Amino acid sequence: MLAMVACEFRPIDAAGSEMSAAKPMGTQISLTLTGYNYTNRYIDQFSVDGQGGGNLYVSGPLGGGGGSVCCVPYIIGAGAWKTMIRWQVGGCRFDEIIDSGGQTLFQVHPVFKEIEVHINPSIPDNPRYFEVHFFPDGHAEAAITEYSSPPRLILSKDREDRSPYRQCLNNKKPE
Repeated sequence: MLAMVACEFRPIDAAGSEMSAAKPMGTQISLTLTGYNYTNRYIDQFSVDGQGGGNLYVSGPLGGGGGSVCCVPYIIGAGAWKTMIRWQVGGCRFDEIIDSGGQTLFQVHPVFKEIEVHINPSIPDNPRYFEVHFFPDGHAEAAITEYSSPPRLILSKDREDRSPYRQCLNNKKPE
């Protein structure tokens, strides 16, 4: 005898709450924040409206370079909107004595870029992810999706620039 059991798929949002396809308009939900790094440098920090997105390695053919973190708030039915995206685009090195033995180690002073990005107005009925895509030419795009997307650019990881950042002026931390 063979028994079959059917399971019902019930999506959950980034905060672990069950989502239904019929959330009322005006309901605030939490979207999982995911980044995709198509640049040739590691991005140590990025944020969306101040919400930290973590770090992003250089993307490869199978992945965008980072994981997912919680959460970006979204109001069902909000439609198209704009957001501020900030990310590390470079830096400079300076020497700093850190340990009690007097060993001189270098620190990195990060340089950031911040831009206003229009969210793709094609928002699915069951939004779950807030994706940020960082492109080699310095622009960023954002989209709200139901499922985690594959990378928009398929690039080799061989493009990664691992050279050290230049030295800060006078080998001092910028003010």
